[in-house]
Amino acid sequence: MEIFDLHSDLFTDIAFRRARGETNVFDRIHYPALKKGGVTSIICVFWTEPVFKDRPLERFNELLSYVTADLAESQHAVVQPLNGKELEKTSDDTIRVYLGLEGLSFLEQWTAQPDGESLDTAFDFLKEKDIQHVIMAWNEQNAFASGTGASTYENARGVTALGNDLLKKSEESGFITDLSHLDETSFWDVVKQTSRPVIASHSNARAICDHERNLTDEQLRAISERGGLIGLNSYGEFVDEHEPNVDRFIDHLEHIVSVAGIEHVGFGFDFLDYLSDHPLGGGMDILTQGLEDVTKIPALLERMRERGFSQMDIELISHKNAVRFIMNLINERRRTS
Repeated sequence: MEIFDLHSDLFTDIAFRRARGETNVFDRIHYPALKKGGVTSIICVFWTEPVFKDRPLERFNELLSYVTADLAESQHAVVQPLNGKELEKTSDDTIRVYLGLEGLSFLEQWTAQPDGESLDTAFDFLKEKDIQHVIMAWNEQNAFASGTGASTYENARGVTALGNDLLKKSEESGFITDLSHLDETSFWDVVKQTSRPVIASHSNARAICDHERNLTDEQLRAISERGGLIGLNSYGEFVDEHEPNVDRFIDHLEHIVSVAGIEHVGFGFDFLDYLSDHPLGGGMDILTQGLEDVTKIPALLERMRERGFSQMDIELISHKNAVRFIMNLINERRRTS
């Protein structure tokens, strides 16, 4: 079974390992596990970790340098740009990697400097690097939007004027607009200010687990009505307050399917097992029992079968919905280019 994972932080692991002298991290550390889990496509994000919150631009440049070097060494990672061309053909021993952004504190610092870049120039740079996915905020408020979990919070601030400019450029550039991590005010601002399909790459159902990072039924319907996609998150804190396990994860899946429709559901696992030894600046260690890492995906699929999901259901959720979303985006870029 092919798996399209809509959200991964493995670039963070690559950066920490390369900083201490390791090389070929994707192929040595991550590819064997991804292969065992059946992953054939994955969105990997550049994320400024909390420990680097005072120097986000410097950290972004470090991440980009380390990751670019590692992917250049890789025999198994195929970076897939969303440039309106056909998807590159891959073999059984390669994985399509889509490059994304999780949080824009680095861009805030970049454009705010006296000699800083404009948004237009910044977008040109990102496209040149094949980065074409954006989550506007991560547990923060920045110059563009407000996210859940911000330590300092202006009530109901939402997307700013600069954020609206960014959204316009993002849509014009064919970026994937990702609503995960946005607070409700920003979520609805983005829905109002955009017209193309959007995703919530790694978010669960608030009806099952009442956490601010999860989505209400109204939000789930808004994404599906736009032709978008919701990726289920395996992180334990968002699965269940008391006992996160595979069955509780599937409860989220069943609920989101019932609200949004099976054509709008995927996986955005957000596995964090490989980050446990790194000094991130915040604890992120609540794992879901039976879904602790990517190698547990085949067992999840088997449990889904036992819970009544058909083979076609599982194929749609595992990869076909995400591939269709990507192809629709590429075809749209062809029409408008």
